[in-house]
Amino acid sequence: MNIEQTLDKTTSELLSELRKEFRIDFQEKNINHCEVFTQNRNSIICFNPNIVDNESIAHELLHIWLNKYNYIIGSHIYLSFQSDWKLSKIFNKFLCDYIENCFDHYKMYPKYLEMGYSPEKFIMNGLEEKCSIEDIKKLHLKFLSKYKPDSINRFIGYLISIYADHIDNTYDEHLNLLEKKEPKLFRIVTEFWNKWTEFDIENIDAINNSDLELAESFMTEMKEWIEFKKVK
Repeated sequence: MNIEQTLDKTTSELLSELRKEFRIDFQEKNINHCEVFTQNRNSIICFNPNIVDNESIAHELLHIWLNKYNYIIGSHIYLSFQSDWKLSKIFNKFLCDYIENCFDHYKMYPKYLEMGYSPEKFIMNGLEEKCSIEDIKKLHLKFLSKYKPDSINRFIGYLISIYADHIDNTYDEHLNLLEKKEPKLFRIVTEFWNKWTEFDIENIDAINNSDLELAESFMTEMKEWIEFKKVK
């Protein structure tokens, strides 16, 4: 299947524009979604020919578009915490990739809408709430005064997923429950997200607008939060 021949004018134009800076190839794959892998300005978009549509290809092209700005927050957090025995248990590769993906989605969603596509097709199951009250109620961060890394991991993931939801779902109860479970951690993650929403990716500057400084500020607060806590 030549996927490029099926693309509408808007997505084809974005593809042509990106190819001025990236080599972009397409590969059929038996998956229930589209995905993109980019390295050294070479990108491969994998797709299932039986379910692919313009919205899903546009979504992956927008991930490539964001690569122009070279921010590396998720991978920076992951690699930096590998030498910290407590935080390395919390910030595994999955969580760090998830944070970066959510950060991507926030920055690319306005451009997706500008292309004329509908909110419900931005991501799979786009209209569903991103975590449930039941999931949060089951979340126990401590057991016998020791913190559980996997629970802290989920706490951060749940909170980021709520903030990254592009649909106007109601999360007041979710947020209240999470804040009551661990107020300071809630504040640290919330401030991290809020700083990202204000961050100008198109004008990254090592002195005045640094993505690494944003990540380092969050990491410093996480280190201070966990320093004297017992971790199971």
